[in-house]
Amino acid sequence: MPKAIHSIWWDDNLGPSVGRSYPETDPLTSEEALIIFMGHGVNREAEVGYSKLPRGLTISYMKPPNCIAVLLDDGENTTTIERNLLRLVKYIDFNSDRWDNELQRAFELLHELIDETSGAELLTNPEVKKLVEDMSDKRVPAITPRHVLRASVRYPKAQDYFGNDDDEIVRILKDLEDEGILESRTYGRRVECRQCGESDLSIELHCPHCDSNDLHKVYTLFCPKCSDQFHAILVDDIAEITCLSCKQPVKVKELAIIDVEPLCNKCGTASNDPKIVFRCASCGKHLRSPDLLAGTGLAYYPKW
Repeated sequence: MPKAIHSIWWDDNLGPSVGRSYPETDPLTSEEALIIFMGHGVNREAEVGYSKLPRGLTISYMKPPNCIAVLLDDGENTTTIERNLLRLVKYIDFNSDRWDNELQRAFELLHELIDETSGAELLTNPEVKKLVEDMSDKRVPAITPRHVLRASVRYPKAQDYFGNDDDEIVRILKDLEDEGILESRTYGRRVECRQCGESDLSIELHCPHCDSNDLHKVYTLFCPKCSDQFHAILVDDIAEITCLSCKQPVKVKELAIIDVEPLCNKCGTASNDPKIVFRCASCGKHLRSPDLLAGTGLAYYPKW
């Protein structure tokens, strides 16, 4: 269990300031507070930070200008503490005028949350119990994700059990994995159109200069008769081509292709780095980064 909880805050003029601690026996120093803030990035942009202090590892939550840091005991499961710290912060009144009591209450509530989301206590949650039973009976074979944005996933089936708080659903699934009830596996290698849900793609090459898709391929060819290289456009249904160096006809099957470069018929730009456009083959939507870079998610399966 966590050993202590600390409150600190950041002042743009004064830097880090040390607030209260609970228990009060070993408060933070200003130097330690600075290390904790550095764990949130140079501009304090990260919501959750990890810091190694001489007294031990801390996990902290940043809600500018306030920061709550939890000191871990040796051997603690850091992911469990992080998940429950994120659960805890919505219960903290950062504007409280009785901060001593607020911090003590937060420390005690954090311990309660850890107890409730681990071990046998986790299975006393009726929603968790129902999900485990349905997965055990194969009514729900797996909890699979759907990517909503680049860094956001949603588990539609799990919403039937746990409501619409996507972040809390992810935390519950990870709780169940920590307890050996579920097992996570990679999922979602296919690109999925966020408009219609289909995965069939069409790929277009566009000119990087004018964005036209009216392109031809310009080939760099090796002539077997004169051993020279020349450029040519190979259209369909031809059997031979004339070498631009030796002027002799060469059968296309004898040509060695050295390089290929798209040529724009609209603006005349030749480029070996054309713009690649992905479209949904079903609805025609232009698939952009959130569609293509959502990444592989995790699906959860019963571990039995």
